[in-house]
Amino acid sequence: MRERERERVLRSYGGQRTHSLSNARPPQAAIFIIILHTFQLFYFVFDRKGKRPTWPLNLRPSACERAERSMPKRKQTETGGGSAGTTSVDNPLSSARRQKHSSTSKANLTAQSLWHRKSGAGYALFVSYYGEQPLGVVVDGTEGEDVSKTDTLKSHARGSGQSRAAKRRKKRKKSLPSAAAKMGEESPPAYEACFQSRPFLRSVDVSHQLVHAYKSTRGDYAHLAPYVATLSTPLPLTFRLREENFSSSSQRTNTIDYLRKSYSDLILPASYDPTQCIYQSTPQSNMSKSNLYKLSPALKDLLVERSKDGTLARQELGSMLPVQALSAGGWLVPGSRVLDLCASPGSKTLQALEIAATTSHPGSCGRGRVVANDVHSGRLESLRDAIGRSGVDEALASRVTYTNFDASEFPYPRSGRLFDAVIADVPCSGDGTIRKDRHILPLWTPATGNALHRLQVKILVRALQLVRVGGLVCYSTCSLNPVEDEAVVAAALKLLQRKEGVADDGAPSAELVNWPAKLMPDLIRRAGVSRWKIADYSDDSEGNDDFGSLTWYSGFEEARKGNMAHAERTMWHESEGRGNDGDPLNLERCSRLWPQDQDTGGFFVALIRKN
Repeated sequence: MRERERERVLRSYGGQRTHSLSNARPPQAAIFIIILHTFQLFYFVFDRKGKRPTWPLNLRPSACERAERSMPKRKQTETGGGSAGTTSVDNPLSSARRQKHSSTSKANLTAQSLWHRKSGAGYALFVSYYGEQPLGVVVDGTEGEDVSKTDTLKSHARGSGQSRAAKRRKKRKKSLPSAAAKMGEESPPAYEACFQSRPFLRSVDVSHQLVHAYKSTRGDYAHLAPYVATLSTPLPLTFRLREENFSSSSQRTNTIDYLRKSYSDLILPASYDPTQCIYQSTPQSNMSKSNLYKLSPALKDLLVERSKDGTLARQELGSMLPVQALSAGGWLVPGSRVLDLCASPGSKTLQALEIAATTSHPGSCGRGRVVANDVHSGRLESLRDAIGRSGVDEALASRVTYTNFDASEFPYPRSGRLFDAVIADVPCSGDGTIRKDRHILPLWTPATGNALHRLQVKILVRALQLVRVGGLVCYSTCSLNPVEDEAVVAAALKLLQRKEGVADDGAPSAELVNWPAKLMPDLIRRAGVSRWKIADYSDDSEGNDDFGSLTWYSGFEEARKGNMAHAERTMWHESEGRGNDGDPLNLERCSRLWPQDQDTGGFFVALIRKN
């Protein structure tokens, strides 16, 4: 049968029939046609928009590169509606994940990524990385065992001494049981103790890979127990009622009454919000976005309907904080000009619009304006669609201007008038969104945050240049990694100081300010840190049970000698020049939102005033 099929194929492409097909050789033209048809059928697979081909895993990288070079470049196009020119660019997070392996072929990169995801390496690295960070980064250590060892910086240059992976192998050989037995052993005492004071941890999934990674440390990072336990549970459903001047007061009142009467067992106003406008699912319900329809289809229909008519916005607590802080501090008021540098998906843009473009008369439009910028044209279009679906009146929606620029190179306004407030919710590794995005942890390495650090600094410096004197920049990330948080803030303040000097009154050109006292006084916020550790990841594992190793560096020169990828001098916050008053940059004025404190995601906020 195989010989008959081969003979049929050869004849269809011009081959000659012979009596000995096993020795037959088709002509070159037939070979070329077969290869061409196969290539067109399997390899040029276009995405939904039909703009670029996506290459399959088994296509040789050299062929990919040649095909990419032969394709015409996408031209810059103009879009209407007040938008700037749009260009197609890579997602910064995706680019950061690829940069570490820029010299690796696509085939090898795909294999490494698949191994990293399937082996659970991301979970183990995550536990090790945050377990070695000083207290105050994600936990305070009050619920764990002795964690004094985390206060000492462990620095290892590449190639010197034993790696952390080698030490783990040596330790295993001495006394540790098999991996299967280890997974089934009892949890460390600190892990069990953290359930006592947090009723929302009743839904912890003990089979979660992050819990397994934590248990495998055998108590080395016992202080991480509340952090790990919270991250292994789904993120509770959260939404907020929009500003009173933004929506119909009667519809708003009816919604509040209906929620209280019909769904008080599932969702209630958050205890930390004195305005009673933020709602969060109750610990007993274990309700999240993923199981909302299963638990209460009627409630989901209500939330969808009220989202469309502008009564409420489904938004996580951390995402609400930047705009609320700007408003509570008086930097964002009706009539303000606001720039949202990294606007997509648009929740903060809409939240700022509710304040800046409204007046004391419900439904009326003020003179405020919000500029929504995003580097990715596709995400910008999605943002425009989201605002159109939000129930916003057309007059209010017209107060949004859409721009498509690299946030680090956003141009000065032609009018010369700078912005009253700038929101810089920059691209980040997103490890604060682990509870709602299951794709973060399997691919997690510290290299992603390291690769994004330089871009984050550039965006924050540009934001400070675009805000007026007396105005405020709110820098935020959905990550608790200090290299993306306090390290970026410290670097930007120092760079701006060198560029612009001091203000007329001798004050620094920009400085951190305190959290507004009247904003959610019962909200548990953790102070920013002034000490952290920088690590690089090497996946040169030896053996099937290894995930590679984290290499820690105490300074930039050491990192450069160790060939650390993406090393930047600004990642390390020098201790020189500190007096008895502590950190001269006042990094403690930054705010950290720990997931275990109020059953939320992880978030970081810094308020910086231009002097």
